[in-house]
Parts: sequence; C-alpha cells; structure tokens
Amino acid sequence: MLFDAAPAYGLDPELDAVEAELYRLDPTGHRFATVLRDTLDQLYDGQHTGRWNFSQLHKTEKTHMGTLVEINLHREFSFADGDATDYRIAGVEIDCKYSMTHGGWTLPPEVIGHLALVVTSDDTKASWRAGIVRVETEWLNLGRNRDAKATLSKAGRDRIRWLWPDHGRLAPNLFLELDVETRNRIFNARAKRGDRHGQARTNELFRSVRSRIIRRAELATVAQQDDFMKRARSTGGARTNLQPEGILVLGHQDYDPMVAAALGLPIPTKGEFVSARVISVERDSTGPIAAIEGSFWAVARDGDVVSKAPMLPRGRRREISNTRIL
Repeated sequence: MLFDAAPAYGLDPELDAVEAELYRLDPTGHRFATVLRDTLDQLYDGQHTGRWNFSQLHKTEKTHMGTLVEINLHREFSFADGDATDYRIAGVEIDCKYSMTHGGWTLPPEVIGHLALVVTSDDTKASWRAGIVRVETEWLNLGRNRDAKATLSKAGRDRIRWLWPDHGRLAPNLFLELDVETRNRIFNARAKRGDRHGQARTNELFRSVRSRIIRRAELATVAQQDDFMKRARSTGGARTNLQPEGILVLGHQDYDPMVAAALGLPIPTKGEFVSARVISVERDSTGPIAAIEGSFWAVARDGDVVSKAPMLPRGRRREISNTRIL
C-alpha cells in the first residue's frame, strides 16, 4: 500500500484540521480502539446469545455493524452533526464509513467532495485501522451498485491518510484465542446440583483461563445472566467457589490491583478480572510476592501442591505490601 500518495500537509487544510482535532480528542487511539472493541461485543450480545464470533451473526446483523460504529463514535467523541454527512469535526463535514474488509467502504454520491473517515477492524486478528480521505470522483471505481454507491479505487485507497499508525490493536477476543478443548470445557460446564449453570461456567472460566485479563463482555458471554458480574465475586461467586482450589479472582476494586501487580499479573481496570492459582511462600522467596494480612503468596507453578487461597479484605483499610520483584 502506498502511504506517501496521501495529500501532503497544507494541501488540504480541512483534512489537516480534522486530523488535528481527532488527535486532540484521542492522542493515542485508545478511545477509538475501545469503541470498536465494545461495538463488536455489543453486536455479539454474548450475555443473551452466548455468541463470540462474527461468523455466528446473521447477515442482517453483520450489515448493522457499520451503523453501530457510526453511532458509538458519535457518542464517544460528541461530534457535531453534519448536514450532508454524518459528522462535523473541527467544523468540517465528514462521513463515517466502516467495512470489515480493507477497501470495502461504500460511498454514496452525496459524499463526493467531502471527507470520509474510513474504518475497518478484524476481530480474528485483533486489528483495526482508521484514516481520512477526500472523496473525489477520479479516485472512485467506475462500477457502482444500484444505490449509486462507489468504492475507492486503488489510487483512492492510496490517498488515505492513516491515523494512529502505532496503535492498530484491538483488545483480543479471548474465545478466538482459546483452543477448542478449553473453550468447550468452559461453555459446557454444568452445575452438579440445581440449575446454576451460569455460575458453573464462570467458575470454569477462571479455573481454565489464568493470568490473563477477562473482560466484562467475556464474563457476560460465559455467565449469560443479568447479574453476570456477581458470578465472579464473593458470597457464592467464583471468588469463594475457587478459593479451596487455591485460585484468586481479582478485580479492579479494593486491594485487588495492588495484589495483581505484586504477583506479576496483568492489572485489572474497571469491569475486568484476572485469576491465578497461588501458593504460600516464605518471605525471602525469590520472584513476585504479595504479602496479604501477614502471609506471603506467589503464583503457583505446575506441580505445586494445591492449598486454599487467601481471602482479601474488602471494604476496609488494611495494609498489603506493594509489588516486590526479585
């Protein structure tokens, strides 16, 4: 792909202004990437359907993705409404076009002469791209569909000014990364008694997937219940159910992030969890150690004896030592 064919700075002041405003609103691209990740999860609706893969969607749902991206970006960044286009950014009319494939953006006649924010993502590769291009007839493919929409020619695609080139990564989709055996074990888990199968699936999720961030949407997809967040916590949730197996389930509240850091685990943010099997160790042991109410703990290795995990204090100030990496 020819990146140097995009208009040089100063040749299209409106394009320059829109780019500058987007970088002001989102210097790293993190907000933009989060919108795309959340939109995919919204479309899967795992809490109610158990789906986690774009291929599981109906055709009509797939075509709705573009509309959701346009709406969710509008909400996230509070863009002004355009007249002929979706948005007005930095006072400039600009249309938003999303496609699952690079170059698949369909552009209606009313966008010709205006800017377009072209967006694509691929959940299987955990990747995304966004760029700005001036839509001109000379940069469009001659073949048009029955709605008189056109696509960018190769020369037109080469004129896209790509944004956030150093980002490009979506938060990964856990279920696409898991091997089939592990994924089936999680989704097929059943309660030994009663109908608490959502809790059984949640327990298996944290038992089988350790030392990795579990996102809110992933937990919802497994639990498939209205109170899915409760399935991860104490008082009957995974946090207490897995304690006898030596497994800690850490969230973003109380001392959990500090303990995660001390153990060398990914640190959960709001709505996220991480689990790990831990083992009691001596204070002078090497490696990441967390001191929890007078005892010292480390992430267990394969073959380490299973012992009951500690229960972290909740809702009150207690002293827990910070990270210690030796």
